[in-house]
Amino acid sequence: MDAEAPRARTHKAYTDADGGRWCEVYIDIYRLPSGGETVRHRVRVGGGRTGVVVLARRGDDILLVRQWRPTISRWAWELPRGFGETDPVSDALRELVEEAGLVGSAAAVVAYLDVDSGTLESEVAIVEVSVQGDAPLCPSPGGDGEIAAARWWSPHEMAQAIRAGELRDGFTLAALGASSAARGWAG
Repeated sequence: MDAEAPRARTHKAYTDADGGRWCEVYIDIYRLPSGGETVRHRVRVGGGRTGVVVLARRGDDILLVRQWRPTISRWAWELPRGFGETDPVSDALRELVEEAGLVGSAAAVVAYLDVDSGTLESEVAIVEVSVQGDAPLCPSPGGDGEIAAARWWSPHEMAQAIRAGELRDGFTLAALGASSAARGWAG
């Protein structure tokens, strides 16, 4: 049986210019089972709403987008993702249009992730979306211009990129793993 949460004190250290709509940082002081205390930082994104990772499939191929990630100082191939605004399925379909110019169908939540349970408070829904046909990829047609490229990857290409350390975004790897496990365990 879980013990009561040991948080003793919380201090909001940062709120974005939109009053916390996109990012807030908290400093939490916890009482440890030993009686001592420890300090942890907690980040709430998207106002605490459920974020979304989009696993768009066209047959066996999966869509990845490429964008600059300042935190790690490099370009990254990753699944489209974003902050929650309404519900996970609607958010996934919106992100797919914003980041790749694609319209999806048959969207469904396959799992929820606590991507970084040590720091990130907000949960993330993995939404699988089907994309039909050969619609051209058009990164960020109505978005904010953050996507540099988008392309379909075969399972073989993805496996090679993972082994080579070229595909290593945590959201992407967790979503691929959860989707694979859900498909394999379903039956």
